[in-house]
Amino acid sequence: MTARGTLAALLLPLALLSACGDDSDAAATDPVGSGSPTATDPASPTESGTPSDTASPEVDEPKKPQCDEIWVEGKNLPWGYEQCYDGDRRVKANGRYCEIGKPLITYRNNWYATPGGPVNMTDGPLAEDPDYQKSIKACGG
Repeated sequence: MTARGTLAALLLPLALLSACGDDSDAAATDPVGSGSPTATDPASPTESGTPSDTASPEVDEPKKPQCDEIWVEGKNLPWGYEQCYDGDRRVKANGRYCEIGKPLITYRNNWYATPGGPVNMTDGPLAEDPDYQKSIKACGG
């Protein structure tokens, strides 16, 4: 190997290390300091001791739509209704096909409606309600 080749082989690693060293020192410095919350940190409590307005929303928010918001007597059942939530428990639509082209959907044992139509509540079990029985006959069943 020539003297030039040996010199180049020795200087190459030094050149690479020096090129990386300048920026890494600046990037490693913590601009805030020790990392503890400061008065300007949006996640830290404000002077009154309450979290700031930028705090994340509550995690325990109920899933939507809640069944008691959907199944309201006289309110129309949404088109495309497929499910609702009873707290965190998912309740799938329970329905039967109607010849009129819409399903007749029931909820629990005393609610029924067709999508886009009014929600009806019965006084007792669906099987014993005369209006529900009329709806079943209108469905073709």
